[in-house]
Amino acid sequence: MNKSKIKTTNSLRFKIGLFYSLLAFLNIIFFTVMIFENQSDLLLKNFQFQSENLANTILTDIQTIGLSSERDESFEVFRKTLKLYEINKFSIFDAEGKILQAEPESNTSNVTIPDSVLKKTKEVSADKEGNLFKARYSLDLNESDFTVDFLLPIRLSEGKEVFLYTHFNISSIQDRLKQLYIQVGYAVIWGVVFHIIFAILVYRAIFKRVGDLEIASKDMATGNLESRVNWKFKSDDELDSLGKSFNQMAEEIQNKVTTITRLNQEINQELQIGKEVQELFLPSVKKFKKFNIGKLYRPMREVSGDLYQYFQIPEKNFYGFFLADASGHGVSAALVTVVMAMSIQSIMKENPAPIHAINSLGEVIANRLQASFFATGVFVVFDEPGVVKFVNAGHNAPFIIRPSTKEVRFIDSSGPPLGMGDDIQYSLESFPVEPGDKIILYTDGVVETPIKEGGLFGLDRFTEVVLENIHLSNAEIVEKAMALLDEKHEEYKDDVTMLVLDVPE
Repeated sequence: MNKSKIKTTNSLRFKIGLFYSLLAFLNIIFFTVMIFENQSDLLLKNFQFQSENLANTILTDIQTIGLSSERDESFEVFRKTLKLYEINKFSIFDAEGKILQAEPESNTSNVTIPDSVLKKTKEVSADKEGNLFKARYSLDLNESDFTVDFLLPIRLSEGKEVFLYTHFNISSIQDRLKQLYIQVGYAVIWGVVFHIIFAILVYRAIFKRVGDLEIASKDMATGNLESRVNWKFKSDDELDSLGKSFNQMAEEIQNKVTTITRLNQEINQELQIGKEVQELFLPSVKKFKKFNIGKLYRPMREVSGDLYQYFQIPEKNFYGFFLADASGHGVSAALVTVVMAMSIQSIMKENPAPIHAINSLGEVIANRLQASFFATGVFVVFDEPGVVKFVNAGHNAPFIIRPSTKEVRFIDSSGPPLGMGDDIQYSLESFPVEPGDKIILYTDGVVETPIKEGGLFGLDRFTEVVLENIHLSNAEIVEKAMALLDEKHEEYKDDVTMLVLDVPE
């Protein structure tokens, strides 16, 4: 069974319509049978009464007729008398069953009297009692077609007893039967018409309005907030109240959605401005070309909780790279990154020592934000040949890759995240490097992104994709890593930032 059939059979309209049709059908049959039964009983009693009355009347009328065995004038009077009672066919026969006269006139030799009728002649014969005028006759009522088999003994003028046998119907009963059928037909038609009219009224009063409500509701569900029910609210009943309530609800929803849409547009505009402001704090790579920086910076929303900064002091041959990830997402995290960017730039102008910068930045975050927010961060410093220095404040472990041997070295954290306290001291660790070695920095949005097959993207997979493309430029490496992340990811839950640096000569 397809969905449309299932939907139709589950419809309340269909169920009530089916139940109502069955009830109407049974109701019409019941009342039709009741009417027919009552009228049939009356008709049957009337038939019995009129048959007896007609038989007695015929018996009385023909007593005065001196009928002879010949087809003479007396027979004509006899025939006309029966014709008055709409009896046009009859037979006159003797006790042996011999036909003496018949109407219409025919060859009497071809007419036979049934044995059952001959037997009844003995029951109604007047000779047994010697009384010619005693009312004796036989009436067999056929109730199926309202006809009568009438047998009557008659004394001829010459004294011989004969019998009149006729089969007739009572026209008034037949007419009444026809009228009964017509009345029953009218009753059935009226029952059908009445139930149809009632069904139409119920449909218009209930189901049409319910259908309008359903259509309006589905229309609103598709996004048309201007959808309303628009019947004339004249009945002032429960459905009219429901329709008015629906329209009021729809109006409220439309107003609320309009307000939310307007506010959302304003927020998006403000976020766009925030994004542009935040990007002003991001550095340019023009002064750092010798590091062949490959970077990818993708906020989960308009603004990001990730931050990277570059620092250069040419006279001291000092180059620093700072990457941080503020807790949370969206506007709150973005505001923290702005505070960090302004603070570390100010700190580095006063004292470019990386340990001093990290410790001071941690104190700023802890004091100004009062432990409501924190951030992880890693500071990479180049200030002497063949050595790279790291300060890792609770950040994801950066790693160094030597392309010639594909050796990988991970740099563990040297302290908790920034802002966890104002008296935390971090340490600076040095590692030997060669020109061409690559340093990879990233935020947790890379390795902690859920993937489709289950689990997280993970550091191992990230390291593997970097090693597989180590022969490419740094910009191409981050592109390949991001392409794989886009392919594997199920949902992004954090900002994504990657930095790949070459150790310069």
